[in-house]
Amino acid sequence: MKVYKYRSGEGLALKRDLRSLINNEIYSAPIDSLNDIFEAKYILDEGGFKLNLMDNYLEGDNLNDIKNNALDVLNKYIELSGKFGVYSLSKNYGDEILWAYYANSHKGFCLEYELDELVSYRMRDELIIDVIYQKEVPTLTFTDLFVFQKTKSLQSAINKKLIATKSERWSHERELRIVTAVSGKYKYEYNSLKAIYFGCRSLTYLHKFVMKVMKGRGIKYYKMQTRSNSYELERVELRDEYAGYTYKKIELAVVEDGIPYISLANKKYENYFHDAIKIVSELPNSKIISDVDLSVFRGSASNPMIFVIYISDDDKYQKKYFSLAEIDAYFKRK
Repeated sequence: MKVYKYRSGEGLALKRDLRSLINNEIYSAPIDSLNDIFEAKYILDEGGFKLNLMDNYLEGDNLNDIKNNALDVLNKYIELSGKFGVYSLSKNYGDEILWAYYANSHKGFCLEYELDELVSYRMRDELIIDVIYQKEVPTLTFTDLFVFQKTKSLQSAINKKLIATKSERWSHERELRIVTAVSGKYKYEYNSLKAIYFGCRSLTYLHKFVMKVMKGRGIKYYKMQTRSNSYELERVELRDEYAGYTYKKIELAVVEDGIPYISLANKKYENYFHDAIKIVSELPNSKIISDVDLSVFRGSASNPMIFVIYISDDDKYQKKYFSLAEIDAYFKRK
């Protein structure tokens, strides 16, 4: 799924955003720093925790003690959730209000990411949640807490109410959130950034400057414009001023001894194995190539997938998958 992040495109904010793009990282902001004054607002149903619904589980226990303990647990989780980080994204690149609010009155730009790829590198275990828009402030109940404790589901009602419920006045944003355990910077796979859209009022120098900084990344560029006889926006593709450049790092990743090991069954894919290693060795975050093989979980006999395991520059093991067609296309471009 494609998701979008609007940026202002001027001054210190532009320098900050370009630095983040170069470093392939996002900033997950503290919840209390978000722009909605009613963020994380809730009603706590202390008096009606509906313990009578839980009689089958509570026979012989002191209900008042359980109620008080439950409130303590809930309040501790509420306090903990206040330390979460949030990276807000939209499902829409063409909303005029988002362009006006978050992209400097249409003078800035908007980033397009592939969500699965964005979170696969450092945020694969974080909560990804759609914002719910409603008229009333959400009420937290004992049932919410009980279900959360029993299921441990990140998509539970308690998280939706605490972290992802806003007034319906915000519904035009079509917001999706990546909720991290703590706020701060998070790395992502460099090629999860797919496109950059420039606002209707953005200047040519901004287009060229961003293209220069991002040259060789295979990114598509668009300029937004008003649609004739309509209140809608549309995109027009721009020519990449630096098309043909290759995004390479200065030093290639080291390939461990004995890699690749080619079994007789995989002999016909030997060249693809070497090509996959070459692709990964050029990734900006790869340091050591530790394995390459055919995947038994992805692909098929007629359309096999090759995976490469590598150690990234922050000493974490990563896995990258390729179809044979993707490898062919990569070297055809080069």
